[in-house]
Amino acid sequence: MSVITVSRQQGSQGVEIAQAVASRFNYQYVDKEKIGVALADCGLPKEEFEKLDEKKPPFWDSWTIDRNKFFHHLQTVIYGFARKNNVVIVGRGGQILLKDLPGVLHVRVIAPFDVRMRRVMEEHGVKEKQAFRLLQRSDEDSAGFIRSFFKLDWEDPSLYDLVINTQKLSVDTAIMMILEALQAPEIKEGGKKTERKLADLILSQRVESTLMVLLGMGVAYVNIHVEEGVVTLEGAVTSGAELANCERAVAGIEGVERVNNRLSVTRVNLFVT
Repeated sequence: MSVITVSRQQGSQGVEIAQAVASRFNYQYVDKEKIGVALADCGLPKEEFEKLDEKKPPFWDSWTIDRNKFFHHLQTVIYGFARKNNVVIVGRGGQILLKDLPGVLHVRVIAPFDVRMRRVMEEHGVKEKQAFRLLQRSDEDSAGFIRSFFKLDWEDPSLYDLVINTQKLSVDTAIMMILEALQAPEIKEGGKKTERKLADLILSQRVESTLMVLLGMGVAYVNIHVEEGVVTLEGAVTSGAELANCERAVAGIEGVERVNNRLSVTRVNLFVT
């Protein structure tokens, strides 16, 4: 099983490298467009995806509910693509959502700002000032997206297994580096354990979707843990009926082997801040 995530700065040739890797290895290439289609299938309109995708924190000030819905669906979609095997996933926090999965290779593609600016000017036929603004906005939005959702630094090298600086290295050289990394025993052997973990992650998202319908914002007070099809629910609900309904609904989800219901009932208003 081979899954590659690619995080890239605009103008770093990261997209070209990701596309070339997918083509060379006959892997599925998953980018913004494919993720948008998958999110639409989950019920998130394309227009909403365009508004919410990879935006910096200030945008989210009045979008708490939409933000949570978007992030939930994004997780489901990324896990689903990864489970299909032999896939290259570009951006959208894949390096973090899949960080704990063995056998997944996380690649970061970078280049100095002036190099990227020159490439953007040549590719888009724009002047230096406009290229500067395009890169600045792209970097701010991508960094802000990661910071807002994951509380992490986009530039943190510990998020990646391989960081490639294309100031001197060609696309072909980058492809060879990624191919060599894929052959590492730590990546090849780890892939065997990934499918089961992905199945549990996807099931966890289904459970969360079900509980969101039952509890609304109250789902924030429920912790969900899934291991080999066994679902453990912990946290608080506001009534015995909610507690029973949660267990019954989760038990009826395809793939759930057993439910450990450790929810408790509280009379405290969970929504008072």
